[in-house]
Parts: sequence; structure tokens; C-alpha cells
Amino acid sequence: MSALTPVDLRCEYLEEPHGLETAHPRFSWALAGDGTALRQTAYAICAGRDESAVAQGRGDLWQSGWIESDDQLWQPWRGEALTSDMQVFWSVRLRDDRGQVSGWAPPRRILTGLMQPGDWSAQWIARYFVLPAGREAPADNSYDNPWQARPADYLRREVVLGADVLRATANVSALGLYELHINGRRIGDEVMQPGWTDYHQRALYECHDVTGALRRGANAIGAVLGEGWYSGRVGHNQRRAGNHYGGRPAFLCQIHVELADGSSVRIVTDEQWRTAQGPIRYSDFLMGEHYDATLERDGWSEPGHETTLWQPVEVFDPDPAPPRLTASKSPPVRETRRFAGKCLGRSGSEWIFDFGQNIAGYVELRIEGAQRGDRFTLRHAEVLDPDGALYTANLRHAVATDHYTARGDGAETFKPHFTFHGFRFAGLTLPDGIAPGAVRLEAIAIQSDLPDTGRIETGNALVNQLASNIEWSQRGNFLSVPTDCPQRDERYGWSADAQVFWRTAGFVMDTSGFYAKWLDDILDAQLDDGAFTDVAPSKPLNPYRLTGQPGAPGWGDGPVIMCWQHWLRYGDRALLEQAWPALRRWSAYIAEGNPDHLRVNRVHNNYGDWLSVGPASDRTMVATAYWAYVEDLMAKIAEVLGQETHAAQHRRTAEQVRAAFNAAFVDDAGRITGDTQTAYLLALDFDLLPEEQRLHARDNLLRTLEAADGHLQTGFLGVKHLCRVLADNGAVDYAFRLLLNDTYPSWGFSIRQGATTIWERWDGWTPEGGFQSANMNSFNHYAYGSVGEWLYARLAGIDWDETGPGFRKLCLRPLFDHRIGRVAASYRAATGEVRSDWEMTGQRVRWSVELPPNVTGMVELAETARAVGLDGAALAPAARCFAIGPGRHDIEIEIALAEETG
Repeated sequence: MSALTPVDLRCEYLEEPHGLETAHPRFSWALAGDGTALRQTAYAICAGRDESAVAQGRGDLWQSGWIESDDQLWQPWRGEALTSDMQVFWSVRLRDDRGQVSGWAPPRRILTGLMQPGDWSAQWIARYFVLPAGREAPADNSYDNPWQARPADYLRREVVLGADVLRATANVSALGLYELHINGRRIGDEVMQPGWTDYHQRALYECHDVTGALRRGANAIGAVLGEGWYSGRVGHNQRRAGNHYGGRPAFLCQIHVELADGSSVRIVTDEQWRTAQGPIRYSDFLMGEHYDATLERDGWSEPGHETTLWQPVEVFDPDPAPPRLTASKSPPVRETRRFAGKCLGRSGSEWIFDFGQNIAGYVELRIEGAQRGDRFTLRHAEVLDPDGALYTANLRHAVATDHYTARGDGAETFKPHFTFHGFRFAGLTLPDGIAPGAVRLEAIAIQSDLPDTGRIETGNALVNQLASNIEWSQRGNFLSVPTDCPQRDERYGWSADAQVFWRTAGFVMDTSGFYAKWLDDILDAQLDDGAFTDVAPSKPLNPYRLTGQPGAPGWGDGPVIMCWQHWLRYGDRALLEQAWPALRRWSAYIAEGNPDHLRVNRVHNNYGDWLSVGPASDRTMVATAYWAYVEDLMAKIAEVLGQETHAAQHRRTAEQVRAAFNAAFVDDAGRITGDTQTAYLLALDFDLLPEEQRLHARDNLLRTLEAADGHLQTGFLGVKHLCRVLADNGAVDYAFRLLLNDTYPSWGFSIRQGATTIWERWDGWTPEGGFQSANMNSFNHYAYGSVGEWLYARLAGIDWDETGPGFRKLCLRPLFDHRIGRVAASYRAATGEVRSDWEMTGQRVRWSVELPPNVTGMVELAETARAVGLDGAALAPAARCFAIGPGRHDIEIEIALAEETG
């Protein structure tokens, strides 16, 4: 590159917003350069309706001119306010510290949504209420639909356009899930849309550019509508016939068409639409899908289709009230990866296929030579039992079974429409006369399609597999909301699982928009008394009333922790401002219930250090530790927002809680009530102890590790602190020992058992005990993957600096170890890509670190390490701490021999 270059352009979290509802949006970009362009000194933004003009720096909506600033994050729109249903292109160019000017970045597009409620004239429509699908009895007298999931609805309407189409935009939502079709063509590549919300308060809509799908003359608009989260089965109330938020799915669509003759047309859902049922006999998250290709309606979404037997729709008024319509802030769910199935052989009546990776998604089935009416059945499982059969007991009430009934007209392909499963293995039951060689299976992974940001590879195969397992547990659970697991009858957005993992998640993927969307769910779920809930969206209990479970310590605290981490990672002050009133209500809710500053009241389902092994941590101790931590963060957030009075109040509360914690739980020898690893980890990492007690607590932590034969005993809340606390308190070798253990309990133990994702339990399966309780034993559950933040922040040495949020400044504190050997890591921060590569030979390390323009870093090496060379020049005397600027730096490091801790 010859000059500074803007890359990774974003508008309000997204590369290309479809449905922007902000009249004055914010823009961000990362920086890349050639190593000599080190700093942005000015920027210019151009925006207009014509993409080619904007690419040349000519915009009819806004031209900022040169703005003297080195800031690149969250720069505001300063033109006239954007309005509904606009197509806007924008670009940016930069001037660097040498006076060179970059070219204009390739323009990015924005589609504005319908910003005011009055902009909507479409009405919710639904099939007149019908009974669920019948219980069909196959030949073996088993039922494939035991909970009577409903058929999908097919909807259509025809319109005639009198001129060529210049531009057309469809704004689409569903209470349930939808696919949009126009003139025989499916619109978009999104799946499971529009996503999960508390539909009694909020429904998401998407904005689709359908200019190329509509044409002069007759047009047909169609949709397929499934139950999804709205009226299907999810969570623990699966025995009932769905009805979580309502009794039947509904559809909303408003298409704006601009024609070449200067006129415009608005096509909306209303009583003129018609509906029928088709080949999707049912499709449900927990049940699975039955697709009967013999019932297909050829040409159903094309003009001229025969609709004599189609029924009128009902204009539908959601009860208790129509939800607020908002455009999604998060990237949509898409198909992202494919894995070919390998046939392992037969188990009973099933052929077992292994896809090699535990995922959330579904199987695509390709068939040759089937007869009309042949039934193919796919069951799904994460693991196999010792006999090689699918192990499905841990799915609880989730049936996780798909059926395909063949057309019988040659090559056929099936994949589900409105269901997904958590699985690595599938069992295929074939009709008579079909051999396994006549079918081909591919597993398709789906997820919220967040941009990948992190990469880490080491010289240790176990650590590399651990990093992969962490990534794939995130992929399998970041699906509209961050769920706990994708396979069984649960799939909730548990906030403690998320908050312990959130820092890891942000290294692996860009979570900015995903969290902005989920924060809306969290705030919608907050109870009137200020309590956050354990899960968001709220647990659905019946179609008319949602009762959220107030949050437990570590669970209800999650929004405070994640908002602060979002600030440090992305520098997004607006999100803190949005959340601040709700965070204050939560803080007050805790304080009002606990005047003695021990958190004994308003703890609800106090889970403590959930699913720990070994001695149990005292739950009141854990709760009080979290309270002090949350108050510290509230003080920091208040300072960012300029709320000095509130900051002082929260600092005072934090100190009072600390004093109560020490008086109630800590003795003179630094022994903490319960004497567990988690007790010492929280006390040290949350800075709860006076200085003279910290060394005692560190020694007690090491003692508990030795008592466990050098193994961890932590649960969900303790695990993320293990390696960090040990490394930061003079016990680096212990951190590496825990990281590299491969005997039970450890991360490496599950890897030795073939895990490709993170397990919910350390003992999900053991040679001695077999499978843990099927009541709660997920093999894809990311919480214990929270060690991933340590891999990036300490092993690679890429970490944020609180004094420069948004990765404007970095803390560079890599840890070197012979057992790891080498590390090659990168992280695409909001400001640009950071790289850190090191290789250790003997007692010498060669470390190459690269910072993007505008970014500085402070290197801090471990006690035993000294930098002896920097960019080819000797450092005399050798240094542990020093600052570096943008560009690539090659650093020579010597490691002194030291006694191993313990």
C-alpha cells in the first residue's frame, strides 16, 4: 500500500445495514498501511444515491469535506436527516501524517427502514386457525409428530405493474419464521428469519432489495411461514402444543416499488392474500421437519398459479398487542459451512454417518432412484454410545428427527426449512430397495453470520484443537441469541454462560451488532422492579403472559459486565448510554435488598459456581464477590458517561461490599469460606482483598490445585479466571499446566475423547462413569471455553487497554513456554488488524508484533523475560516494559531460567 487505507467500513455495527432506523447514523472504519503511514490526521465522508458518483467522491446527500481528526470510530452523520426507504451509498478517504491522501474506499450501501410506526400500512395476516397436523402412524406404528406440530403455511398474492421497475424494497417480518419468494425465486440467503425476540414487545423486520425480482406486468409474491420461536417448541415447555407467544404464526410484508413512468406502487399484506398448505407437513425446532415432496405445488410463487382451492387469509391482530417493529442490528443467520458425511456402517435399522464436527444446523440429503412415496428418516446426535448407535438420551424431549417423502422423479434434494439440530452424527433410515450408495449427506452449519475476527495457531496440537472447539461452540450457539446449547429442549439465552464467555467471543468474531440486538432483548426482559432475568428473551410460558425469572448472581449481573466489555472492545459510548438507566435499576435492586452489604437476598435461583467439580463454593460468598465487581464496573461506566456523582456512589458501595466480604468470608490466614479454587480466583481477580492478604490467597489457591492433583475444580463462574489469575500472580507454570492437562477434569480430557466443541460438564463422559446424567449433558456448550480470552490476551499477547477503548491502545503481555513452542495470532480489531507471532528456541524468543495505524501498545514481559533487541537494534539495558507504535516490530527476547512454581 502506498498510503493509509480505510478498510472494514461499518455503519452502526454492520457492513451493509438493511433496515437502518437511525436518521443520523455513525460510521467506523479500520486502518491499514504500508508501515510508514502511521497515523490518520483527517478524514472525509461522502454519501449519495448514486454509487458510481460516491466512488468518485461526489455525493448528493452529504460531503463532509476534510475533518481534522485521528478518530475513526463512531463518526456521526452530519448531513440532513435520513428518512424512510432510502438507498444510500457512502465512502470515506483519509489523509495520513505524511500528508498523503488515500483513494475513496469502495462504497458501502445502506437501506433505510421504515423509521416511524406510521410508515407501515401492511397488516399482519395468518391462516384462519387450524388444528395441528394429525398423528400419522407409519408402518411400524410409531408417530412422527407426537406433539402435533403444525404444517407450514404458503401465502401468495399477484399484482400487475404497469411499467419497468426502477427500484423496489420489501420490508418483511413474521411472528414465527419466513421465506420470501417473488416470481418463483427465493429472496435472500438468510435462514431462521427474522430471529428471536420477545414477540409481545418487539418483532424484527428485514429490508430486502427486490428490484431485480419484480418486472413489468404480472408478478406473484409468496411466502412460506413456519412456527419457529413464536408458536413452536423451544425451552422446557415442549409437551404443550407450542403457543409460546401466540397460537399461530403470522406474516407482515410491505413492498415499495418505484416505476419508470414516475409512479410508485405499495404492495402490502392484507385480506387480498390467499393461503394453502404444501409439502412442509410440520417444521419445529425440537420435533424436526417432515417434508412430503408428493405435496409440492409447482409454480406456487409464479404468476398464473391456480388458486381455486387456496383460502382467504385472516387479517390478524396479535394478542395482547401488536409488537413494536424494529430492524435487526445484527447480521442475519446464514448457512456458513458444509461437511461431507462419512458412512460408519449400520446400527439396527439406521446407517450411521459422521460429519466430523459438532455443529448447529441440518443435513442436506441428495437421493437417486427413489420411488414416489419412499420415506427417508434422519435422526441427529452429538455423540455415539459405546455400541456405535446414536446417543440421544441427552436431547431430553427434543425429537431431532427429519423425514423426507420422495417425489420419485429422478435426482432429489432435501434440506429442512424451519428447524435446526445440534449434532455431529446422523442416523439414516432408508426405504426398501435403496442402498447407502444412492444417497449423499452433507451437514450444513448455520449461525448468525458474524465476521470472523480472530485466528490463533500454536505449536501444540491440543491447544489448537481447544481453540477450534471454542470457535465451534460459539458458532453453534450464536444463533439470533447466544444460546446455552443447540441440541436439547432448551436453547435459551442464559446470561451467565454469555458473560463469562463474552470476552472470548469478541476475539473470535465481531460481536458488536449481535450484542446490540441481544441487549434490546435483555432490556425488554427487565422486570418492573429492576431485576434482570436469567435468560433473554424472557422465558415464554403461555401465549398471553410472560414471566421472567429474576436473575441470579453472575446471571443478572451479566448485562453490566458485557456492556463494559463492549465499551472496551468497540469504544461505543452510545450503547452504554442506552443501557445505563437499566443498569442503574439493577444495581439499586441488589442494594435495596441487601442493606448489610452481603448478598443474601434477591438472589433467586442462586446457582453459585454452576457445575463445578470437587468442593462446592459458598453461594453467598460468590454472590457477594460478584456484587463488589459489578459496583466497580458501574463506577467505571458512570465515569465514561460523565456521571461523577453516581460514580462516587458506586465506588462507595463497592468498598462497603468489599469490607463485608472480608469480614464474613476471609480469615487472618487468607483462607476464604469454602476453601475452593473459585473462592480464591474471584477474590484475586475482582480485587476484593487487602494487599497483605493477596499473597495468602494466592498460596491457598495453589494449595487447592495441589490437593486436586494439579487439576481444575471450577464451574461456569470460576473457570474463566483460572489461567489469568495464576499468570498474573506469579504462577505462570500452573496456568500452562492447567491449559495442557489431558486427564480428567480438563479441557484436554474432552479433546482426548474426540470432542470438537466444548462440553457442558467436565465429566460429560468418562471411561469410569460413562455418560453423565441425561437430564443435563450438552456436548456443545461454550461456557468452559472462556479460557479462549487467555489464549489471545496472554498467550498471543493481544489485549485491550482500558485507557484506549476500542483497541486504540493495546496491552501486549505475551507469555512464552517451550510446551507451546510457537504462536501465530491475529485479531481484526475495530481499529485495524493486530498480529502477534512468536517462536521459542531454547531460552530465546523471536517475537513479531504488528499494530495498525493510529494504534499504540505497551509491552510488558513476564518477570523472567527481557527484550534484548528491537527492530534490529540492541536494547541496553534489556527491557521488560516499553511502548511501541504502529507498524511491524521484531523483538528479540531472552528468557531467564527460573524455578517452577509449586
